[in-house]
Amino acid sequence: MIQMLKERWQHFSQRERLIVAAGGAIVAAALVFLLIIDPLIETIDTLDRQARRKAKDSQELALVVQEYVVKQARIAKLEERMPVPTAQFSLLAFMEEATTTARIRDRIVGMQPQAPVVVQGYQETAVDLRLDDVSLPQILALLVAIEQAPYDVQVHHLQMKPKYDNPVNLDATLRIVTYAKV
Repeated sequence: MIQMLKERWQHFSQRERLIVAAGGAIVAAALVFLLIIDPLIETIDTLDRQARRKAKDSQELALVVQEYVVKQARIAKLEERMPVPTAQFSLLAFMEEATTTARIRDRIVGMQPQAPVVVQGYQETAVDLRLDDVSLPQILALLVAIEQAPYDVQVHHLQMKPKYDNPVNLDATLRIVTYAKV
């Protein structure tokens, strides 16, 4: 077969040899492009897209790590203010003391402790406090006393309504919550 191609090549004129050689070079170049260069270009493009996506993912992960560190520090700070199991902290007794400090103990209409609830390793203890005929400075004094508690005590709900007969005085409902690690 090769011998036959050599004979044909010898019978071609110079112009025919040039045309066949150019055609062969074009076909070879097309095959090289289609079989080698084009798949390499596609692979490079795919790898570039994946590299950009991975860089974006790593930036997002760095942000998540940063948020995690901040939240862990915040949790550690809150856990420092939580009552230890040996402290025998009573939210009900603390609220009586706080209302006495704010001089509104006689204005308590109801103080109802709620059943403790365990949420994600923390025990939530709540007390609903209803006050009648109190002034805004007295409520503020109570909130300051709660804020100055030795442990982390939070007001989750505060509702105030003016009295119908004397709008200067208010009826207030508060939900005070504290957490302890279980």
